[in-house]
Amino acid sequence: MVKKLLIIGDGESKITLADVARFGIGEVRNLTLAEFNRLDEFESSIIMKGLVETSDFMRRVLEINKSFGGGFISHCGVFKRADQAPFIVTDSALNIAPTLRDKEGITKNAVLLSRRLKLCDSPVVNFITPSSKIVANIKSSVDACYLESFIRENFPDIKATHNALDVCFTDSAKLKNIEDSPRPDILVCDNIDQGNALYKALTVFGGFMTAGFVVGNEKMPPVILTSRSDSLESKLWSVELSSL
Repeated sequence: MVKKLLIIGDGESKITLADVARFGIGEVRNLTLAEFNRLDEFESSIIMKGLVETSDFMRRVLEINKSFGGGFISHCGVFKRADQAPFIVTDSALNIAPTLRDKEGITKNAVLLSRRLKLCDSPVVNFITPSSKIVANIKSSVDACYLESFIRENFPDIKATHNALDVCFTDSAKLKNIEDSPRPDILVCDNIDQGNALYKALTVFGGFMTAGFVVGNEKMPPVILTSRSDSLESKLWSVELSSL
């Protein structure tokens, strides 16, 4: 089915139909925020944040989510580089200070996205915390202990860990004598400060391409949420993955 790409925000978009036609997109529409707020027909559409504030964009997305039955929504960024297989970082944009119940939803949404995009059916989930030991006075550590139990009970085929970022992606686990340190497919952040900083560090300093999505309600049309500073290549990759 031919899809429409709706790009929301003032100013002209750099994305043209020629850029995205190969993804099954038959129409690209640039809408102002006011036009988006009035729109109530989203059949075969992909919604994409353009030059608009995230809070203004998400206000309408939350209304759309509710109109499609509602659901706990979160943000997932998918990152890749020539020397790194894709992995997901969540949540770097929507949930500011997630509760344990929120983190359950954030984790579940990321696992389902990993499967939908065919990144990994049984992903390794790592809850980012400064220490590979459970430290009682570190919130991310205590939360990780609970969330690993949540994973075991609800996703028995998925491996869950709690490690610092260097342990996840370098040989430092050997130096620190940490045995339980598989390379993760999903990184769950403690809060938006941690998540947003990691997102920007990966793109600005790490040279990663990223695709960003609002997830949590499969009845809702796909919603792309990237940073305005993300590259055109990243935005086109977001469209490609949304069209799968």
